[in-house]
Amino acid sequence: MLKNNFLASLIIAGSCSSAYASSLHVDLNDDVVEVGFETAVTAGAEFSANYLYSRPEGDLADIGIKASHRQDIHSFSIGAKFSKLWANHRGNPHAFAIGGDYSIDLANKLTLSASGYYAPSVLTSSQLSRYYDVDAKLGYAIMPQASLHIGYRAIQFRYKEQANLDFTKGLYIGAAFNF
Repeated sequence: MLKNNFLASLIIAGSCSSAYASSLHVDLNDDVVEVGFETAVTAGAEFSANYLYSRPEGDLADIGIKASHRQDIHSFSIGAKFSKLWANHRGNPHAFAIGGDYSIDLANKLTLSASGYYAPSVLTSSQLSRYYDVDAKLGYAIMPQASLHIGYRAIQFRYKEQANLDFTKGLYIGAAFNF
């Protein structure tokens, strides 16, 4: 039920975006597929929603808000996101993670970006001792409205009473569509 509500919220958020820029991305590797949406809610503030499905591990959804700034070829953002896991073979925790993103335009159509979010035990459900999500990718704009990228991502849930869960850890390919 909660997954259905999350997906409905994602669709409503996408249809309610005003004149600010929005993007939709799809990333995948052998075991994980991710669909995400990001939109500027005001100048300098962005909302994001992502859904990941991992064949061996389960489902993960997150929503976030961040303050963003662009200076020449650099883009910075700082914010927070709420992540909820529906694990296949263990507890279903949630985490409120703090972090940010950085990207730099390396060449005319080439961009390098990284992001990191972390939640210590005080910002997680009682099942977790910590949560982290780190991502680095290299993107190439094939046109103003679309880009392709390759990246490395690691998402880990560290349980207090169970073995740690590496939701995903490895390379992925993807595409982003800007509108």
